[in-house]
Amino acid sequence: MKTIGVGIIGWGFMGKTHAQALRSLPLFYPGAGFDVTLRCVCARRIENARAAVRAAGFERCTDDYRALLDQPDIDVVSICTPNALHEEMAVAALRSGKHVYIDKPLAVTAESALRIADAAESAPGFTRMVFNNRYFPATLRAKQLMDEGLVGRVLTFSARYLHSGSIDPDKPIGWKQGPEGGALLDMGSHALDLLTWLTGYPSRVFCKTFTLYPQRPAPGGGRTDALSEDHVQLMLELPGGAVGSVEASKIATGSNDELLLEIRGDRGALRWNAMNPNYLEFFDNTLPEAAYGGMRGFTQIEAVGRYPAPGGRFLPPKSSVGWERGHLHCYYTFLDAVARGERPVENTVRDGARLQCLMADCLRSEKLGQWVEVKN
Repeated sequence: MKTIGVGIIGWGFMGKTHAQALRSLPLFYPGAGFDVTLRCVCARRIENARAAVRAAGFERCTDDYRALLDQPDIDVVSICTPNALHEEMAVAALRSGKHVYIDKPLAVTAESALRIADAAESAPGFTRMVFNNRYFPATLRAKQLMDEGLVGRVLTFSARYLHSGSIDPDKPIGWKQGPEGGALLDMGSHALDLLTWLTGYPSRVFCKTFTLYPQRPAPGGGRTDALSEDHVQLMLELPGGAVGSVEASKIATGSNDELLLEIRGDRGALRWNAMNPNYLEFFDNTLPEAAYGGMRGFTQIEAVGRYPAPGGRFLPPKSSVGWERGHLHCYYTFLDAVARGERPVENTVRDGARLQCLMADCLRSEKLGQWVEVKN
């Protein structure tokens, strides 16, 4: 059985999320054709890296990501650092021959994202974007229904990703509220990826952003006006003429981590809410109308934890899934491809670059105050 050595660069929230997924793989995917070993973790401060060794069981640690890339027993590198560091680290990892598993968004700008994608074209390593919302049973079932034509021609659609963590004017900002973050890159990337994965890419976009306060407390004291947007509203037009919306907000009062998706076609409709991830709602518009309603209406498909083998046995498939389950299956499918030596054909850094270009078109629309044609 192949043993895959993994190194994680970054020990913030996402570094811990990736480590949790990797440690859980043997339980959730018994009989997988590979083993995983946590070889090394890199953190900006060495004391944090040492704490990660104790917490997650890494073999070793460093505060220099280049030292991690030089280790020959590391096959896969997880990049879990702020957006502005992605290009330097991803290109270096690819040039060192590593497989790259990288958090979204791929970069800060389209130009930076395209340089990463270009580096991957000539590198031996495989790549995967961490768009974890694709990897719930319910969203994978939605993809099946779309591909089978059961929704038909898309007529309308919407995706909304809502948080409320930026309402407090006295809360010091993190890097995600600074110029290299923002609601579009942070949350809009998830909503746009899930939507375009299911419906295809738009031909035109219109964008409007909103920043709630002119200044916020800076992390080191004082106040700053170098802020990204707190809210973004998009309109998208598909090549066939369907028009829909995407909303991403960190000032949606009453929301926690709410990603909602709705697609309506001439044959059927889909609805899904990440706060209730176990069920996909499907409406079959081909069923006839009848007295008392017949069998028409939205059906809850009980996707729950029903992954194909070797998944779907632990926890039992009827058990509720949580937020981390999408991360776990996203990582499993990537490592399975690495173990089999089969280069992934979707959700690669090239796909991440295309999405980054779409977000750049959205920001171009905001700047111009008008609809713009999507370039890629």
